[in-house]
Amino acid sequence: MNKNTIEKMSLSPVELADELSMTNIDYLVVEGQSDKNFWEHLQREGLKKRQIRIANKKQCSGNKEYVKKVISIMNQRRRKNVIGITDLYYDFVQNSIEHIENLYYYKYIDLENVLIQSSAFSEVNTAISSSRKKLNDDDLKNILYDKSYILGILRLLNGTEEYNFCFKELDYKKLSDYDSNQFLQYFMAKMRLTKSQREELCLKIDKIIKKNYDCKYICNGHDLLGILSQLTKKKISNDNPIQYTEEIIEKMLVLGYRKMETALDVGECLNELLI
Repeated sequence: MNKNTIEKMSLSPVELADELSMTNIDYLVVEGQSDKNFWEHLQREGLKKRQIRIANKKQCSGNKEYVKKVISIMNQRRRKNVIGITDLYYDFVQNSIEHIENLYYYKYIDLENVLIQSSAFSEVNTAISSSRKKLNDDDLKNILYDKSYILGILRLLNGTEEYNFCFKELDYKKLSDYDSNQFLQYFMAKMRLTKSQREELCLKIDKIIKKNYDCKYICNGHDLLGILSQLTKKKISNDNPIQYTEEIIEKMLVLGYRKMETALDVGECLNELLI
């Protein structure tokens, strides 16, 4: 089935809200498949069972907007059987969090950061690292956040300054091997920035760095997993390693995650959500 056919078959926010309004079944609307996998895992851990629906960004700028629209429509109709969860993205550092009833945000910038900050990270570190090259959990986290911080800032500026940067096909090997300045030079060359554009960008990056934002609200989760995947080639693994892809690492983190409190439903998940 081609992409256009799938798009035509997908429900718009209004159409999904219409469907969910026809029943009293409890639902959870999330942005993507990874979110669905995570919350299904927590339901198996004892969380209240809700049927989970995934956004498709039809008639929206993205999946986050889609979830917001569905929840807003359900609120207008005073239907209480549906709640939604989205990533924070850069709303926290921009002080632009939109508070909508029955809508929740992950505790940090995205789900991947929640997973990396959990005890599951230690289990995954042990599983993917050789005993000879294994790093302390905190040391490995520091490497991931240090390496991805500059890219997180570039993503932030891309949104606030409308630079129209393309982040596809970035070389995560360079991100893992280079220091921040070397990677920035690589990135600016890849974007074909002029000298004046480079100078302007560097000034704006320095301005953000001086604000000293917590890395968990700057570093994109996909970048973190991309770097970790690169590290499994040789740096933390055996001499003849199997490279763990981002997707495999994420699945391992989800499977290793444990619900730490006695939360019965999504809104009580203090370790996972910004409450």
